[in-house]
Amino acid sequence: MKVDTASEPSLLAATGLTRTYRGGKGVFDITLNLAAGEVIGLMGPNGSGKSTLLRVLATAATPTAGRVSWFGNTNPRAPSVRRRLGVMLDQAAHFDKMTGYQNAWFFAHQFGLAPALARDRLDELFSWSGLWDARDQLVGEYSLGMKRKLNLVEALVHRPSILLLDEPTLALDYRAELRLIERLQLLSLTGTAVLLATNDVHLAERICDRVIFLHQGRAIREGHVPELLAEVAGSKEVQLQLNSPIALEGLRSIPAVEAANVDGDTVHIILARGANPAQVLAVLNGTADLVSNMRVRRPNLGDLFLKLTGEALPVAHR
Repeated sequence: MKVDTASEPSLLAATGLTRTYRGGKGVFDITLNLAAGEVIGLMGPNGSGKSTLLRVLATAATPTAGRVSWFGNTNPRAPSVRRRLGVMLDQAAHFDKMTGYQNAWFFAHQFGLAPALARDRLDELFSWSGLWDARDQLVGEYSLGMKRKLNLVEALVHRPSILLLDEPTLALDYRAELRLIERLQLLSLTGTAVLLATNDVHLAERICDRVIFLHQGRAIREGHVPELLAEVAGSKEVQLQLNSPIALEGLRSIPAVEAANVDGDTVHIILARGANPAQVLAVLNGTADLVSNMRVRRPNLGDLFLKLTGEALPVAHR
């Protein structure tokens, strides 16, 4: 049975957290609480502040304003804080002229693991991650996917109380992604708190308890996944693959259209409950040679983000 987080104290708490950069970008006035066993997803387009927020919470960056506490401690430099964090950021810190195993051993030593315990855990994690045969290979020769797997090994080796993961499925093959999902679910069941940044809507809907939508550095919506999905339940997403560009204003003027956005040669349209997709084609004058493909599906978290902001989440790639 999963740990009940409703009455659990927060392992990680942020209030009014702000981190700004030159040019005005960053994150602003973020408040969140992460309890033991809870999995929270951060979702938003590139530049929305997901990576910046994770870096501050991982003690890799200093907030401009606001307050953060880890396990009740507000000192980000405290060894008792950092040794309980497992971190996978967007840019890995590896020694390219050392092997994968040597890199992971260094991390295990930094976290204070005894040699015998480090060896046992690393052997299990290298086998789990699919890196066993490449453990003695120089990291400089690793592919992006292999480096991401090594990041996960290093983040997990000391069995942290909190995992902070930035796009953890990026560059992973399908089998590795499934193994990661199973591991995160198991860790959550045993009390590990997880905060992950992802635009993989299927991953977020599968493992997250709550999701926070970030847009232009601010949290614009937060809720439990079933509650968020209920906001678009019954509506439809229509995807039109077009042979030539069209103006979106005509589509957005249809009363049944709640949101419309273009991504490359595909237009994404959110239709209200009970709306007929034929209304969209009618606005396009039924031009058969304009639309090369049409798909209608049930909406997901990405469609709710589009409805709220008018901006689509980027498609997650492995």
